Amino acid sequence: MSDPFAAKPPVRVLLCTSGGLQGARVMRRLAADERVLLVGVVQSTRVFGRTDGLLKGAFRLLRASGLAYLTYLWASTGLADLLGRYSVKRQAACLGCQIHHTRDINDAHSQGYIAQCAPELLVSAFFNQRIDLSVFAGMAAGAVNIHPSLLPALRGVDPVFFGRLRGQFPLGVSLHRIAAELDTGQVIAQASVELPPDSSVLAATGLLFERGAELLLDHLDGIVAGDAGSPQVGSGNYDSWPAVEQVAALKRRGVSLWRWRDLLAS
Repeated sequence: MSDPFAAKPPVRVLLCTSGGLQGARVMRRLAADERVLLVGVVQSTRVFGRTDGLLKGAFRLLRASGLAYLTYLWASTGLADLLGRYSVKRQAACLGCQIHHTRDINDAHSQGYIAQCAPELLVSAFFNQRIDLSVFAGMAAGAVNIHPSLLPALRGVDPVFFGRLRGQFPLGVSLHRIAAELDTGQVIAQASVELPPDSSVLAATGLLFERGAELLLDHLDGIVAGDAGSPQVGSGNYDSWPAVEQVAALKRRGVSLWRWRDLLAS
């Protein structure tokens, strides 16, 4: 006869992220909770398009958004992984967790890695790829995404950038089910977050992702039990990569994309 008071086995979680400060903060929170067992990490190597290599992707982003934004993106990912105290690579090594690097999570090689990990729940956080529903179709608890805005507002690539550009306050974070269309899935939980008014885009985004990880842990039992969430209320626009003119406009508003202290304090 089973013991009704016996501890439940931890939930087997696969984390999908682009790494950097944001991915490291989420990973740190999840790994510290005894109810979670991180069984694998899928880290995106995509910069712009699925078929672009690193140099071609960086060049296309440079043309679209300019040098200042390209530098910010590099600082929040590659540089953060090098300098950050809690980089995804370092945490994975401590956990004995293998990282699978890919430009396409939906290809056969990536799906083979995921099947080998045998996760129950897929968690996407700061992940710049569309995830086909077939990727998590066999997972008992499905898939959720942490999005740093109060959906349906500010869907898209860099919600904090566009929120600060438009002077939208407060900002917040949503935990939602992954659907076929990006950032449209049913919402499990949301939280407004009061951020320091002088915080950079990078620092604010990191804080929102960390709050999103806390929301995930707060609702973990419900997610595993099959909580489908609630439909998003209202409408929202999807913002792709910012234009050079928008990056300049953000600077005129006195908002920094990133600061060195954002990385050193991570």
